[in-house]
Amino acid sequence: MPVTKAGYAQIFSSHEAGISRNVHIPESQKASWESIKNSHVGNYYETTLLRAVLRLATGDMKVTPQANIGEFRFSYTTSPDRKDIFINLVSIESNTISSSKAPGIYRSKWTGDKWLTPKDASPAKSMMLTHHWSDSSHVAAVPGKFDNKEDASSMMGVHIEKAYLDTHGALTGARQQGNHFSMFWTNNEFTSKQHVQTIVSLIQQAQKQDAEIKWLIHGEGCGTFVKALQFIQKNPIDHDLYKAQQGLEKQNLFFSNPRGRHTSEASLKQIAEAIGIKHVKVRLNKDDIFFNPDARNDALKEIGKAAGAIAFTGAGAHFAGEAGVESVQKLVELAASSPAGLGSALAIAGGVVVIAGKAASLCGMARNIKGAASSTFGAGNQNWAS
Repeated sequence: MPVTKAGYAQIFSSHEAGISRNVHIPESQKASWESIKNSHVGNYYETTLLRAVLRLATGDMKVTPQANIGEFRFSYTTSPDRKDIFINLVSIESNTISSSKAPGIYRSKWTGDKWLTPKDASPAKSMMLTHHWSDSSHVAAVPGKFDNKEDASSMMGVHIEKAYLDTHGALTGARQQGNHFSMFWTNNEFTSKQHVQTIVSLIQQAQKQDAEIKWLIHGEGCGTFVKALQFIQKNPIDHDLYKAQQGLEKQNLFFSNPRGRHTSEASLKQIAEAIGIKHVKVRLNKDDIFFNPDARNDALKEIGKAAGAIAFTGAGAHFAGEAGVESVQKLVELAASSPAGLGSALAIAGGVVVIAGKAASLCGMARNIKGAASSTFGAGNQNWAS
């Protein structure tokens, strides 16, 4: 028998398929909860909130006892036997977040000369999946690191155009006054579990609505997006693989200047294919040797070929005659610890230094050091990789 508590009503029952705990909510919020259950599709705040509650209902107690999801703030308590859960919402209204700096979905509109999200804009509740450009697809972006959403919005518009609009007609068709793309701005919080779950919700909402989307995933946002894809792979919406993937093939992924774990082209293609979503292409910034595995491996190969002839100084000079790709791995990994000297040298552990000037005539790596510094410590990675 479920535990009864004055002032609470039951919203989920352990007798329902897949539910292992009874979930109760304040009686005064019953109508609002019923509305959320019936109409959450298309509103990622409500979907994420409902997902968190269902995780509790199915036995996952890893959900934080107090959580913020958009403007929703909720906590929960359990009965002594942990078979009943009591949800307490501080706010039940899913109003648009008031802060213009808050993470969320923004609409970047064409203003006549650039793509723009106004500084005072607030997040939308959902993507307008019925808004298309020159074909039947909605367009969406997840940017990497930028100082603000306005810069991200303008630059992501350029990346989208380069990635998807390869003809003059398509470009002209997209650049229509008031036309927009959706941008999920993380406010540079790329490790946020909440943002990962939001992306999961956005992907699955579009899947349920059988919507076509052209995604442009950029920079550090690629690492966040990959975590969302991994979650979908591990938690399919149906045990039948065909049903679980149905509709996902209408979503296209283009990764631009990817950064983060599992963002090599092979890894990105593999995870996309594993869940049935369409992998279009990866545009690699070859100077981004510190944060992208493909760029790093290419650089290591190049350095390894020339390492025997490059002048070494310091305690590890004996590396000069035997350095290979494995030996110089730390050259790339640890150079980030010495940004001041990156323009003229790359540091290796143990005092070993490769002098860029000596390498200039031996390999292209030396002339790319400036680009690597810009991509790593400046804004070079934000640009479209030409």
